[in-house]
Amino acid sequence: MAKSKKRVKKVIIGLFSSLLFVLLSTAGQQQERPEVPYVPTPEKVVAEMLKMADVGENDILYDLGCGDGRIVITAALERDCRGVGIDINPQRIEESRKNAILAGVLDMVEFYRMDLFEAEISQATVVTLYLLSKVNLRLRPKLFRELKPGTRIVSHDFSMGEWMPDKSTTIEEKLDYIPFQETRLTENPWNKHTVYLWIIPANVTGTWNWTMSTISGKKLYKLEIDQEFQVLKGKAFEGSSSLPLEIRDGKIEGDKLEFTLERKTEGRTEQLHFVGFARGHTMDGHVRITGKSDVEEKWIARRDPSTQTVIEK
Repeated sequence: MAKSKKRVKKVIIGLFSSLLFVLLSTAGQQQERPEVPYVPTPEKVVAEMLKMADVGENDILYDLGCGDGRIVITAALERDCRGVGIDINPQRIEESRKNAILAGVLDMVEFYRMDLFEAEISQATVVTLYLLSKVNLRLRPKLFRELKPGTRIVSHDFSMGEWMPDKSTTIEEKLDYIPFQETRLTENPWNKHTVYLWIIPANVTGTWNWTMSTISGKKLYKLEIDQEFQVLKGKAFEGSSSLPLEIRDGKIEGDKLEFTLERKTEGRTEQLHFVGFARGHTMDGHVRITGKSDVEEKWIARRDPSTQTVIEK
């Protein structure tokens, strides 16, 4: 009787262990299940994405959620561009490699099975996406953290929230399936596709100082920049004046920036239009002064590193 009880106990323990193993295995599989359902990007849209990003032979394209690899492979075939595809689904990665072999571009492309949030993407000059808006928003801090200024990001159909695109276009492509419920937000969604382009801006937040000639001699300028993605706002101070000069039409594309300041001189208004490039804690370029005078001179400003803030956390 005692032996029988021991055998029953062993069976129960064995069943419990097996059940626990199954549950843990299933949990692991669920964690690796893609957040975004697989829907291939139509070839017409792929062509527009590559065109909008102006992909060329000197680029390295990363496709996050690469599916069957068509964007990376098309970029290699048609634009002589090296590329990397990332997808969490092993079936998609196997399919991508087979497609690359058939296309004869396996020496130009690589495919990796991994979570796109864990992928190292700092080498990318172009990033392509066909994810969901909520996934794009989660991905956004990583893009700002790891990508260099000037890197182009192209998304099929899904935006980046309040980060407005630098460019967008809508193209027609008849679909015989429903890809994502979110696309119901557009009119007649099943045959319209929107392609968005963003360019990673340099971080020019903080306080900048420079010296510039004026009618009354050289003066020190202090510029305080608040940056909302590619839009520059803030104010400047001239010499010992406490009267701020507001930044107008401030914008930055990659590392190229421009903005305008207005000042009152002897009852007249002068506009100072700055165009330059940001390189670390230095900005330099030219300033054109129009109004009472009409001159152009070189301009170089340096930032107090301690005043720099993060654009996207």
